[in-house]
Amino acid sequence: MLPFASAGADDTARPMKVIMPLWGPSIQADGTGMFVDLFKFVLQGHEDRYEIEYVSYDKALRLLLYSDVDCAYPVSKKTIMVSMQHTDPSQMVQSLPVLVSKTYVFSRPGEPVFSSMDELKDKLLIQIRGENYNHNFKTAQARFWNVDTEPEKVRVLLGGRGDAMLGSMPEILISFAELGVEMPPYDPDFSVLDYNNAMTCRSSAEAQSLVELFNRRIRETVEDGSLRAQAVDNGVPELVVDAFLPPLSR
Repeated sequence: MLPFASAGADDTARPMKVIMPLWGPSIQADGTGMFVDLFKFVLQGHEDRYEIEYVSYDKALRLLLYSDVDCAYPVSKKTIMVSMQHTDPSQMVQSLPVLVSKTYVFSRPGEPVFSSMDELKDKLLIQIRGENYNHNFKTAQARFWNVDTEPEKVRVLLGGRGDAMLGSMPEILISFAELGVEMPPYDPDFSVLDYNNAMTCRSSAEAQSLVELFNRRIRETVEDGSLRAQAVDNGVPELVVDAFLPPLSR
């Protein structure tokens, strides 16, 4: 069991501290980016319930687990369980996702695409430091090159270094657009994993209340189409946005 910071008696009087990892164009230190906008949109009118702190990806999980931070977004409970294997799942509560990303393997331009896990054995894959795809059993036989941001990940790949890059749609599409580069080759039928862009909190009555509010707003904005419109406004192509919207089966 992890030594989570204990909740103080005055927790109900303060906003919940939510950390967001700096990925690149989708989450930036100045408070801009698609995932920041979607978070603020979902909780519009409830700004007094949270405060945001932007940190590096590899620092985010440590802060959530070992500091007074309440929540991490967009970080799934599964990610924490895979990266920090001694974590007690009962100590965390996860919201519905704002989007469900799909991770693909992008090859260098002009090179063949990868279409199976077997083909990734001993290949050098580029990831953001802290993404920890290397903890995923499916890609355990590959080697990994860590960089700090998505744009750097793209630049390393296009510079001819590494065998392939791991990138999640739809957010990687924004990075390609901002860098003004064509999408590198990939197999659309070979997705390494799906990723819930959710808010995960250390379990407490206050966290449960915020998660329930978040879930209610996700359902409302999916049903009225406003979450879809917001994602499109943030750069997700309208032709593909429906593939990434959150399911409402729970």
